[in-house]
Amino acid sequence: MAPVRSLLAIISLLPAILASPVEPRAPSKCRDITFTVSATAQNRVANDPPADFTNPTAVIAFLLQPVAFQTVSGTQKMYGQYCEPTSNNPLRANTLQLLVPGNSYGHTYYSAFEETPSSLANSWAAFANAQGYPTLAIDRVGTGRSDHPDPVSKVQAPYQAELIHDLITQLRSKTKLSIPTSWKKIIWVGHSYGSILGTQMSANHPGDIDAYIQTGIAIPTPDQNALPGELADVYLQASVYDPVRFPPAIYTPGYLVATSKEGRRNTFYSRPLVDFSPALYDIDFKVKDTLSLGEALTQNFYNSTSYSNPVYILTGQQDAVFCGNGSRLLGNPDCGSGATSQLAAMKVLYPAVPEAKFDYYAQPNSGHCNQIHYTASAGFGKAHAFLAKQGL
Repeated sequence: MAPVRSLLAIISLLPAILASPVEPRAPSKCRDITFTVSATAQNRVANDPPADFTNPTAVIAFLLQPVAFQTVSGTQKMYGQYCEPTSNNPLRANTLQLLVPGNSYGHTYYSAFEETPSSLANSWAAFANAQGYPTLAIDRVGTGRSDHPDPVSKVQAPYQAELIHDLITQLRSKTKLSIPTSWKKIIWVGHSYGSILGTQMSANHPGDIDAYIQTGIAIPTPDQNALPGELADVYLQASVYDPVRFPPAIYTPGYLVATSKEGRRNTFYSRPLVDFSPALYDIDFKVKDTLSLGEALTQNFYNSTSYSNPVYILTGQQDAVFCGNGSRLLGNPDCGSGATSQLAAMKVLYPAVPEAKFDYYAQPNSGHCNQIHYTASAGFGKAHAFLAKQGL
């Protein structure tokens, strides 16, 4: 598999409106779970890793090095936050949403950086719980409370995907006692790199997942390249930037963190005040997680020729990562609209998915981190209306 709105308008919005909770609610009831997962994978050979991302020449040479593979194996601890539904829906009692964050984020991305999800405005987990879905938000291996193996040779997409495959196998097994039931259906909700991992999962393990909600992702056009803008985020070694939060014994060279607050904001967000809360971004920057060099090297999309279950693409209209050059300062990103949009183009990765099972929504007035913008609840409603339409 190669890496690769009138009345009618109101009527069209009804499914999302009906799917949206309107009453305040208590925080979700959550608990911490640590899984032991094992995997073998074909990772990239990663030669001459740059010390940081401040030297464009070294970074480009690293990313464009000849493709070769090596076998890696291991057993790791993977953290997850399991949250119970806050409304009763028997049809969803055995359906779990698995939340997989992107680069520089851990599990709290899905709770708007609250340790316990409560914000229906910006927390996917709280919204999903209010719809009757249990959620499990994970820290990918290499982030948060999960293990931190070698960030160059091991913390790459193939290895991470296979570790999550083992997690999914456990989640469907009655032998896993830390989850209240063995899940009959699992919905993958990825963001950015978590969505890239989702394309790999659907390609290599098409039976693992019953539906994919892929957020923060689109097919870039030939003239779009996120690297120039992302370099302005000034990625440095995490243990040098903040050795207290990122102790050197755990965060070895190759674990990077964005150090430019303005640069990172211009990469991940749209217009301050108009489109998102600067105070929420302050929290985001404070709790940001790492990017590994191995992840930077393995950002490939995969063609899922055998996967035929539902897929929904939810991405900010002004996503600078996939629909621009990595920063709002390098032009006005725009993912397009309708059948010619860069979201609609994602269908090429899912040739076996029927048209009735594929849909997309460009969330207006939103950048890459669509869940942290003022229009997030519109996106939440659209995606959950799609799931309801699919009988999930």
